[in-house]
Amino acid sequence: MEKNSNENEDQDLNNKPNQEINDLENQENSDQIEDQTPDEEKNGRLEAKLNEAYGKQDDLQNKYLRVHADLENLKKRSIKEREDAVQRTRSQLISDLLPIIDAFQMGLAEATKHNGASEIVEGFAMAMKQMQTTLDDYGLIVLEPEKEEFDPKFHEAINYEVNNDLEEGTVVKTIRCGYRLGDKLLRPASVILSKLEAEK
Repeated sequence: MEKNSNENEDQDLNNKPNQEINDLENQENSDQIEDQTPDEEKNGRLEAKLNEAYGKQDDLQNKYLRVHADLENLKKRSIKEREDAVQRTRSQLISDLLPIIDAFQMGLAEATKHNGASEIVEGFAMAMKQMQTTLDDYGLIVLEPEKEEFDPKFHEAINYEVNNDLEEGTVVKTIRCGYRLGDKLLRPASVILSKLEAEK
C-alpha cells in the first residue's frame, strides 16, 4: 500500500513538468489569438488612417492655395498702387507745366508779328515742337475742338458767336487749348460756340 502511494507521487511528479509545459503553450497560443485582429478590423483602421491623411493633405492644399491667392492679390495691388502713384505724379507735373506752355505759345504768337524776329521765332517753334513731342510720348492730348460738337466733359463755353454756316452749339473757335492725360482731363478747352442769328 505504501508502495502504491509512492508510485503515485512519483507519477505526479513526472506529470507536473509536462502539465506546466502544456499550460505555457496554451497560454502562448491564447495570447497569439488575442493579438491577432480580424482582417476587417485591420482594414477599417487602415482606411481611417488613410482618410485622416487625405484630410490633412486637402487642408494643407487649401491653405496653400489661399496663401498663394493672397500673395497674387497683394502683388497686383502693389503694381496698381505704384502705377497710380506714377500717374498722379505725372498728372501733377504736367498740370504745373500748362501755364508755362501757354506763356510760350502767346510769346511765339506775338513774336511772329515782328519781321526781324524770324530766327528767334524759328528757334522757339523748334523748342515748342520738341516739348510737345515729349509730352505726347507721356500721353498728353491737346484739345483744340474747332468745328466739333460741344462736349461739356472736355469743353468750357465762354461765349457765343452768330454763325449761320455751322449748326448751333458747334465750336467756332478755341480761345485756350485743353489738355487730357489718358482718360483724365487736366484742363478743359475754353471755346466760343456758334448760335444762329435771331429772326427779325
